[in-house]
Amino acid sequence: MLLEDFKNTVDNYTTTISPEDIEQTCELLDIDITNGYSRSLVTDKLYENIRSALTLGNDEQIDKIAIANLLKIESELIYRYVLYDEDPIVYLNVLRVIQDSCRRIGNFFPPFSDKKNWKRVIENGKGFNSFSPSTFSKDIRNLRRDYPKDYDIATSVKELINNGCEIEIIDSKINIKSGLEAIVAEVNEKVKKIGGIVLIKSLFNYLNQNKKYSERFERYFITREARGISYDQRPQIPFGFLLNMSLKYPYENSKVQKPQKLFDEIICLARIISNGAYGVQHYNFWEFHFQSGETIIKFCTDIALWDSMFSLPQCRPSSALEICDNLFSFISENDFQVALGFTKKEFLSVFQELNQMSKDSHNPTLVYQSTLCKTLKQIEKGKIIKILDILAHQNKVNENYLLPSDYFSIDFGQRPLMKLGPTKFLLINSSWCAPNYFEAVATPLRKQFKLQKKDLDKDLGLQLETFLQTKMITKGITFSKGDYDVDGNHGECDLLIETDKAIILIEFKKKVLTRKSKSGIDINILLDLSDSILAAQLQAGRTEIILREKGNITLKNKNGKVTEVYFNDKIIERVALTQLEFGGFQDRGITNQFLNSLLTHTFGTYSSDKNVIEKFNKLEEKQKIWVDQFNKLYALDKGFAHYPYFNCWFMSLPQLMEVINLSVDNNSFYETFRKTKHVSLNTLDWYREFDVSTHE
Repeated sequence: MLLEDFKNTVDNYTTTISPEDIEQTCELLDIDITNGYSRSLVTDKLYENIRSALTLGNDEQIDKIAIANLLKIESELIYRYVLYDEDPIVYLNVLRVIQDSCRRIGNFFPPFSDKKNWKRVIENGKGFNSFSPSTFSKDIRNLRRDYPKDYDIATSVKELINNGCEIEIIDSKINIKSGLEAIVAEVNEKVKKIGGIVLIKSLFNYLNQNKKYSERFERYFITREARGISYDQRPQIPFGFLLNMSLKYPYENSKVQKPQKLFDEIICLARIISNGAYGVQHYNFWEFHFQSGETIIKFCTDIALWDSMFSLPQCRPSSALEICDNLFSFISENDFQVALGFTKKEFLSVFQELNQMSKDSHNPTLVYQSTLCKTLKQIEKGKIIKILDILAHQNKVNENYLLPSDYFSIDFGQRPLMKLGPTKFLLINSSWCAPNYFEAVATPLRKQFKLQKKDLDKDLGLQLETFLQTKMITKGITFSKGDYDVDGNHGECDLLIETDKAIILIEFKKKVLTRKSKSGIDINILLDLSDSILAAQLQAGRTEIILREKGNITLKNKNGKVTEVYFNDKIIERVALTQLEFGGFQDRGITNQFLNSLLTHTFGTYSSDKNVIEKFNKLEEKQKIWVDQFNKLYALDKGFAHYPYFNCWFMSLPQLMEVINLSVDNNSFYETFRKTKHVSLNTLDWYREFDVSTHE
């Protein structure tokens, strides 16, 4: 075990120098003191000795230690202190010296079997701490301040143990061996007892009281709260976990005694489960900026799980209505009515009325069929019943959902309403339910298209482009699109927008973040991101290279219209656009981290699934093209050489709609679009960042 090897190595050696006699120490370290001596000469020499001992030669590749793995044992030292009262101070102090002295020497250290070099490392590391005790000296009383995230995780795990869990620590990671399901089942029983509607109202009231709701964007800002100084952080409430569990019990229990006490117990247990069993909350925002190929998969897994457990999928209700109106517009009235039993206009009227009914309420809204019939007199009663039945879950929602990571069991996203009785329905929350209308209608339409041997999703992808183009035209935004043939290579540009300062390339991808990815399965996260961000950026990258190499590009659209676009040394912005949200992955910093990791590292799989293997082979091919594009752009663009992928974006359709809505022409579109380019609040929430950047 790496920690035991490190502790044994530290315990075996001690320093041979004394801070009391600097001159003698300089002699022992072979420091030239012709021009005098000082403590800084000593500490610099100690750092130099550590670096030279830990620097691997080109042929030293066997049994090496990944630096990232060695530094993980800092976390394990804190875990073991909190859980087992093992004193970590001397080991933490030495680790900090090693970390600080070896920032730029590569990614690996020699193995602990190399006793000669590690003896030198420990002696010099302990020597540094004796000469400069205030630099890295740790106090046992301040460990929570110095390592807040690790300390809080261990504290939560200790609570899990007290509640019956058994754990083990392997490779500096805490694994829950048993007992977690029983604790989650206890939370489930408490939610069942208090009633899901009571808990939902309490959680939304908490968010409202803490000013987390944005009237401007009609959504909750449930965001990461990482800071530069993180000791004032505490475990956040896993709203996503609790709200999805509450949907299993859509009722209120007014007979519960001391409901506040029960509510507090639910929150407490949910916090220790999410923090102790998963530990995906980031405390320090620097974690968002310094990921490598070795750490990017775990980092992306944490992002996906945080989004699933702490946040909610949301959409502005009016945007969801507009998307449904336009993306289904290519479907004939006959096909629509045959598949669903009502017209598009009737469906959209009910959708709009439901939005109106819940507009001023952030809490669950009861919907009665009779109320809709009175309001929408132009629609037959039978059709309103059909529309409500299409939009409503007929049976229990999220029935098998238990563990916070079990996104497979979340089926709420398939429909926006819950059926409570023959004519009684429940709309939980307008912004949370808004994305579900599309899927509720798309599902029966897919069946109808399948009978006609057509692919609805393929046609929807094409309609997405048409909708976006129409939306831009109404705002006075002009654009180009079409195919090109350059030097024998054929390509396609989905959308190109020219402004005075920039050329914006937008490439559409219908790929979604699958439920497997949202459950934290790393293989699927990597493949989903590859089929969305990477695929779109490769497409945009080809266009950018042509513009920079040739100075122009000729696009020919399906109607035969030819457009010549000239580079003219403009900024080129590249946007990968998806219909649905990808959560924290659509933060520009995270996009940049992911794209950079694809340059330096290859990724494989132990899966024997032929389909998975084939996808990884395709990923490898994409990476080769990605590296080739990097080399070309590095030579063509000085700015790219300094800041690779700074001009690369990953956005959703609803996000881009917010930008378009604030635009009046191409130049205003670009000025609004770039508002978040140089700003980061480290929330990993595009809407929150856009809100601050465009606030007047």
